[in-house]
Amino acid sequence: MCVFAAIIDVWSGKSVEETVEKYKSEVADLPGYNLEYILYDLKWILDQEDVNFTGRPERKQKQLDEILSKAGVKVPRGRAGSQLAISLFCDIMLGKHSVEAFHRAGLDVLPKKRG
Repeated sequence: MCVFAAIIDVWSGKSVEETVEKYKSEVADLPGYNLEYILYDLKWILDQEDVNFTGRPERKQKQLDEILSKAGVKVPRGRAGSQLAISLFCDIMLGKHSVEAFHRAGLDVLPKKRG
């Protein structure tokens, strides 16, 4: 849960350094990549999503708004593009299986059939 909270903090405008400091004792034994690595990577990815964003259908936007609302997450100003990725994290945090959350976000997680 604290990794999710840290992601939301950075998405909402807090610096990675400040966020890592805030959660460092809670994630000291985090397996895999450390929190700083995760947050810097996500910050750059989410920022790029916002830069590339040109809009989305109203129906999809309502779905994203609903997911974030259920998770208690507010969309910061200027973060509409990256809201799709954050909705995926919210879905998983709310208990959806990751494959279902990926599919709902419009990501194809099944290998393409060849031939």
